[in-house]
Amino acid sequence: MGRLALVFLTAGVFAGPLYGQRVNDNVITEAEDAFGSSVAGENLGVYDADRVRGFSPTKAGNLRLEGLYIDRQSSFSQRLSPGNRIRVGPSVVGYGFSAPSGIVDYRIRKPDAQMVVSMVAKADSFKGYSVEVDAQLPIDGSRFGVAAGSNLYHNSYSYGGQTDLISNTVVLRWRPTADVDILPFWSQQILTDQEAEPIILGDGTTLPDQIRRMHFIGQRWADSNYDRYNYGVLGRVNIAGWRMRGGLFRSTEAKPKGHALLYQAAAAGTRAERTAIADFDLKNGSTSGEFRALRSFETGAVRHSLDFSVRGRAQHRRYGGADRLQLGAAPFGEPAFVSRPTFNFGEKTRSSVSQLTFGAAYGAAWRDVGEVNLGLQKSRYRRTVETPLARLPTSRADPWLYSAAAAIEVAPRFRLYGGAARGLEESDVAPENATNRNEAPPAIATRQMDGGVQWSFTNAMTMVAGLFRITKPYYGLDRVNHFRKLGMVEHRGIEFSLSGSPVAGLSIVAGAVLLDATLSGDEVTNGTVGKRPIGTPGRVLIANIDYRFPSFPALSFDIGLQEQGGQFADIDNIVRIPSRTTVDIGARYRFKLGNTMMAFRLQLTNMFNNFGWDSVSNNAFRYNTPRKLASQLIVDF
Repeated sequence: MGRLALVFLTAGVFAGPLYGQRVNDNVITEAEDAFGSSVAGENLGVYDADRVRGFSPTKAGNLRLEGLYIDRQSSFSQRLSPGNRIRVGPSVVGYGFSAPSGIVDYRIRKPDAQMVVSMVAKADSFKGYSVEVDAQLPIDGSRFGVAAGSNLYHNSYSYGGQTDLISNTVVLRWRPTADVDILPFWSQQILTDQEAEPIILGDGTTLPDQIRRMHFIGQRWADSNYDRYNYGVLGRVNIAGWRMRGGLFRSTEAKPKGHALLYQAAAAGTRAERTAIADFDLKNGSTSGEFRALRSFETGAVRHSLDFSVRGRAQHRRYGGADRLQLGAAPFGEPAFVSRPTFNFGEKTRSSVSQLTFGAAYGAAWRDVGEVNLGLQKSRYRRTVETPLARLPTSRADPWLYSAAAAIEVAPRFRLYGGAARGLEESDVAPENATNRNEAPPAIATRQMDGGVQWSFTNAMTMVAGLFRITKPYYGLDRVNHFRKLGMVEHRGIEFSLSGSPVAGLSIVAGAVLLDATLSGDEVTNGTVGKRPIGTPGRVLIANIDYRFPSFPALSFDIGLQEQGGQFADIDNIVRIPSRTTVDIGARYRFKLGNTMMAFRLQLTNMFNNFGWDSVSNNAFRYNTPRKLASQLIVDF
């Protein structure tokens, strides 16, 4: 409680009469649907940036910054991007070039004509704490301004490990005229001494026994450092009826040192083997961007749109050279510290990817009838790999990619939608327990079809129900833990969203996805792997409610329920992780101190402290986060 009081006192010292912004941040009230969104560090939806329809749009490279393509190699800080939205189903109609696995669209903090300064102090029951400061400062009215932010985090994790993180961001905005908007930005995140979470290796027949959480069984020397940078420039200009938009970005992640710990599962207290993996001087970097020219015009009741795009990236990765050493057996689930052994590192592998894509899209919207969007892209992809022993043959792909989406107004507020897309995506990177750890396979071709209904049955409530089907090559660990292509995977499913405010003060976001995931190919036919992919839950159900008392609007309560269905954890489909349900509750109290707006937020996650395993890769597990109480004080100066 001492740290908690110190953090809150720090925020209170700076209280003063300026303008408010973050006090009213609320992911439930701001959600447009139940498919996925993020606001101020809180996530909501059946999908998120790491899982959409059973796949990861982040790993696939389907990220956008203000609608523009970016090949992100390190995560965005909240100082740079306060949130995102997952675009699938009807939200893709009219968006432009869609992609299988969905699109995660991040927004950026923008300075405006009004001065805004906010501070957030946080503390939690894991003994973590942080202070965040954001400022948006006009220098020349709305013509020129600066947005800047800094934060200091001391993170404590459910496995007992810790790390410190410092983040700094600066965004400039220059608007010399109403038709020109230039946004240069720079963002930095420095993580130090992030202690490795032990990955538990199963025996291939049963789940590991339940393990004690919040109990550090790792090694204090087995930590990692990360230097993450995202910087670039966004621009918009209107010329002769054309809207020009562009972005050029640089994203890097350097890992001066890194460790992973693999612990063999056993009965509690029984001695079991442990392995440490160490590497150093790893780096991912990419220069990417997109330029788009858009024009709209009308002919009678039809509004037409043209969209021409050029996007590209130049990515470089340095990985490999890791060393594995046995740490000796120790009682499973109990700490047994040893001195750091001497690792002998090998030579690095270097890979380079260049990709250039040209695209053209046409859209038409008929008033009270519907709309259609058609897109065609030509991509040129090249990947080279230099191992310590040889330079591998260049991987090449020159595919035509397409996207089509349409919506028909069957009745007022009732639409049918549908779409199809073919994409070229990155596959997953080999996991930490793979013999070829961190290796990235070549790009893969993917296909998606979806369709459904969207019904706004009141002015404030919207329902979406749809079907989808996605196919792509499947990469995973084989029986000797080598990460490679194991066949084709198909995901077919049903998704549902209900969102809105049925009565004053009440916001509801509820959703579901029912997923049937299957594998096919020679590896499945000959019994090398099972028919179901690893780590893909058969269903995800969510229900979230936020209620603000009409007679006392300063106070609101929220509750969230999530159920994650069962999933297989091994390539033989023998070990199955059962379904898991968690409940979160929270409250917000908004008040004034002088002329300063403030809010106090409490949230209890996994209220009933349910235990469950999550799949990392073949027969590799980590446990879920136990019950956690988090508090924050938000001050809008």
